[in-house]
Amino acid sequence: MSYEDELYHLAREIDATVAAVEQASVAAARDRVTWALPGELGSVTVTGAGELVDVSVDVAAMKAYSASSLSRQLLLGIQRAEETAAQRYEAAIAAVRDEERLV
Repeated sequence: MSYEDELYHLAREIDATVAAVEQASVAAARDRVTWALPGELGSVTVTGAGELVDVSVDVAAMKAYSASSLSRQLLLGIQRAEETAAQRYEAAIAAVRDEERLV
C-alpha cells in the first residue's frame, strides 16, 4: 500500500471516528436520567446535557418535610441526577472513542 493510500485510509478512519463520536454525543445528550427522591417524596429528571426537564413531588409526602429540608432534598436530587447524566454521557463518548476500528 502506498503512502498516499495509507493517508487516505487513516483520514477515512478519523472521519468515521469523529462522526461516531458526534452521533453518540447527540444521543447521550437526549437521554434522560430520573433520580428518585428519598422517602417516596418524588423524582427529578434531567437530560444527558444536564437540562432539568421534570420535578415530581408527592404532595402528601412533601408535608413531612420543612421548607428548608424539602429544598435541600430537591437540590440534592437534581445534583445527583446531573452527576449520573454526566457520567453516562462521558461513558457513551468513551465507548465510541475507545473502539479500535470504526470502518
